Amino acid sequence: MKYIGFKSGIVALLTTCSIANAEEIPTSRQQKAEELQQLESTTVTARRRLEKEQDVAATTSVVKGEQLEATRTYQVQDLPQLLPSLTVQFLQPRQSSIAIRGIGNNPANEGLEGSAGIYLDNVYLGRPSLAIFDLLDIEQVDLLRGPQGTLFGKNTTAGVLNINTRKPVFRSENSVEISGGSRDYEQFKAMINQPLNDMAAVRISAYKTHDDGWVKNTYDGKNLNEINRTGVRGQLLLKPSEAFNLRLIAEHNEEDSSTGTLVPYSYGPWTPNSFTLIGGPPFIVPNPSVNLPAGTPGSNATDGLSHANSLGASNRNYDPKDYKVSVDGKQRTRTKQDALSAEANWDLNGYTLTSITAWRQWEFQPDNDLDRTDLYAVNGGVDVRHKQYSQEIRFASPLSDVFDYVAGAYYYHQDVSNHEQYVTGPDAFALTTIYPNNSAFSGSGYAKTNSYALFGQGTWHLTEKLDLTAGLRATLEKKEARVVQNRITPGPAPHPLLDAYDTGVQHQKDESLSSLLTASYWLNDHVLGYATYSASEKSGGYNINGVASPGAVLGTDALNIDPEKARNLELGVKSSWLDQRVIANASLFLTKVTDYQAATGASINGTYTGLLTNVGDLTSKGVEFDLRALVNKHLSLGLNGAYTDATFDRGTAPTPAEEFDGPGGTVNSGYGKGTRSIAGNQVNGASRWTLSSNADLRWNVADNLEHYGSVQYSWRSESYGDVNNSEYSKIAGYGILNFSTGLRMTSGKHRWDLSLWARNLLDKRYFLGVTNAGSNLYVGSAGQPRTIGASLRYDF
Repeated sequence: MKYIGFKSGIVALLTTCSIANAEEIPTSRQQKAEELQQLESTTVTARRRLEKEQDVAATTSVVKGEQLEATRTYQVQDLPQLLPSLTVQFLQPRQSSIAIRGIGNNPANEGLEGSAGIYLDNVYLGRPSLAIFDLLDIEQVDLLRGPQGTLFGKNTTAGVLNINTRKPVFRSENSVEISGGSRDYEQFKAMINQPLNDMAAVRISAYKTHDDGWVKNTYDGKNLNEINRTGVRGQLLLKPSEAFNLRLIAEHNEEDSSTGTLVPYSYGPWTPNSFTLIGGPPFIVPNPSVNLPAGTPGSNATDGLSHANSLGASNRNYDPKDYKVSVDGKQRTRTKQDALSAEANWDLNGYTLTSITAWRQWEFQPDNDLDRTDLYAVNGGVDVRHKQYSQEIRFASPLSDVFDYVAGAYYYHQDVSNHEQYVTGPDAFALTTIYPNNSAFSGSGYAKTNSYALFGQGTWHLTEKLDLTAGLRATLEKKEARVVQNRITPGPAPHPLLDAYDTGVQHQKDESLSSLLTASYWLNDHVLGYATYSASEKSGGYNINGVASPGAVLGTDALNIDPEKARNLELGVKSSWLDQRVIANASLFLTKVTDYQAATGASINGTYTGLLTNVGDLTSKGVEFDLRALVNKHLSLGLNGAYTDATFDRGTAPTPAEEFDGPGGTVNSGYGKGTRSIAGNQVNGASRWTLSSNADLRWNVADNLEHYGSVQYSWRSESYGDVNNSEYSKIAGYGILNFSTGLRMTSGKHRWDLSLWARNLLDKRYFLGVTNAGSNLYVGSAGQPRTIGASLRYDF
């Protein structure tokens, strides 16, 4: 009942308020579209040249920077609310992944890249973690669905998330903005754009964000999932002539927060001799050798919760939607990222030569309570250091009535290392399976990658209406890796998994071809139909977690991960109607993935452990649609969504907790004890239905005074956190309602903007990801609850 007032208010507001372009004074193009009452044309670089979105025979979605700002969307993990085919699993900065059409939900491991490529200002980011910062001064975000290996190349079996920031312009643009809201939320943003002369312009953007957090630690009464982020981006644009321009970018982002605090989500039946090492160390794991008094909760080993409680831990039998934990140790994550890039473009008599040189470094340092109780059992974390360098050269012909093309070469180098270190306390042996009290253990790993590629894509204009596009990319990738595991001290290793182990230097070499073939046909001047076949490959990797390494028992080959391959077929249509007042796009897709890289588990010497491997094959098929309408110059509406049926075709995984028949299986043991086939299972993290809708309104209240409003609602159906589709890992479907309204006053170059806004207005409790932390304890990443705030912006 308490939400009826909110809903009634929203309906009333939709009939009386309006929205304007949330950040920029309308350009002449926007003013012209408004005068003609047309939807604004959107441009994309899906084919590595600037084109109108409706003219590109590819399945794309675009979110403009103004929409991000209007909806207060400033984190990558919130983008799925605007891009339904996108899923972001965020557990903490290191353990994050993105998936497109259900493909790509993988945990953290420094030896493996993601299935969906992330690009920032035309530079590939080697890990999803590198995109975990505030989305600052963004021009637009493009989502390219399906394999994009021909032009975007590196590891794009699922698609590409392409983020573009605003470039320097040759006019004065400056702004400052301050926001405040629930949980002492504060965000400060500033931007300065100034021409230095007729040939050079500079743009500097900076932010600082704080949130007290929304997970309550009942141990000390403090909030966790606190956010403290700062960042700055500086750009210099040199344009000495119409034939040449150079864009230099330097950026720095850092965070010191308690993000990544995972909430106890569900407790399956207790699994003896069980722990998790996917992306890190063991977590809470009951020890069956501890003698408990008869009748004591946990004496029958029913689940890990009752066992921990019997040892003196606080009762953690919370509803996960309460967003509560009880931990006595630190919860800290610190990241630092620096980057430089240079993009140069030459116009050579209509031909364009582009060079993109980039360097990026990312560091991660955690210090966490890993037993997830208020007992002193296991503390520590995984330090990571990531460096990358890339060089791309592209040559693009001018657009032609007969044939045009893009060709180039690409080099990528990555050097990533981790160091794991954990300390156990006096409660370790009682709470965990194999770790003694008061001990220390550590390990390290590194992986180096050198990737080389040649690529080309051309379009034949066979007739005025019929085009044929073909592309090919040849990639050679060489990897080197090593894992060193130190013996647990003091005393002898209590289990072979914890013995001293050194893989020595390992080498991998992958050669692959990515291809694309698209036929497109203009049915009339406003309707484009297309059919595409594409194939791409995600390189193999090496599990370089250096503590409790499966290689210590199974051998070094168990740490190798084979390449992941995807083949995709899709049919699509793009159309505009009523003099571009209505846009309707839709696509059908079918994607086959072999040797899908994902997390599963295995029994090693009677002990169940997490394992990152090629889990099997899958098929993702479905339909996507994008509808936009300009009702009049005041009101615009949007609805986009997808139905995605992503299921495994073959593979094995540990038996779900509700069917567990005891450990004893081995890696790839088929239907043996403790494992079962996952054929027919829904791919973990893949919701079948996803929708996003919006209503934006605006009008002039008086001269130079504009009133605006926006309502945006997104919904996604249930999914699973585990490949074995355990009911304990099921993530309930949820809907998120965001709202904003405000006044904008303009006087010449000066503009004031005051807005009131709410994210997750109905205070829906939802989870960005759920993972098995060991012994069938599932933990979840709690999404942000209702946040109500206000922002004041001044442009000058």
